Amino acid sequence: MTANTPHLFFDELQSRVDVPMLSIVDATASEARRLKLKNCGLLGTGITMNNSFFSDVFKKSGMEITVPGETQKKYLNTKLFSEIELGIFKNETRDGILQIIDEMKQTNGIDGVIMGCTELPLILPDDEYYGIPVLNTTKIHINEIVRCCREESDIV
Repeated sequence: MTANTPHLFFDELQSRVDVPMLSIVDATASEARRLKLKNCGLLGTGITMNNSFFSDVFKKSGMEITVPGETQKKYLNTKLFSEIELGIFKNETRDGILQIIDEMKQTNGIDGVIMGCTELPLILPDDEYYGIPVLNTTKIHINEIVRCCREESDIV
């Protein structure tokens, strides 16, 4: 399941199938641990930011998830569905999202930011903003899938 929001149902789906599944959220938490992050800002769809599936996984490793304020969440959700997911990348939208990251760093002390929507890296492609690392969940998940496939091919 190579998207963030559907992970709301990941555990339920995994319990109903006999096929091993790799969680984009677990893979992202592993990368955050590797980077020794403690408090990651989570940007994504309203559903992703308003649910606890990221914070539940991160909390198990002693890490916090911080989400933007209500006005910022609404802004992000609107821009995702009315622009970014339609391939529309406006400079003022990019600047608005960067402002949210900066405010979260200044106000909440985030030390990393999770691109919790697979389209966000299309408008924010850098690996770092304001001196904090970006966790591109798509890239992280793909790397985890490749790693697992390599391990599996070594066994056979």
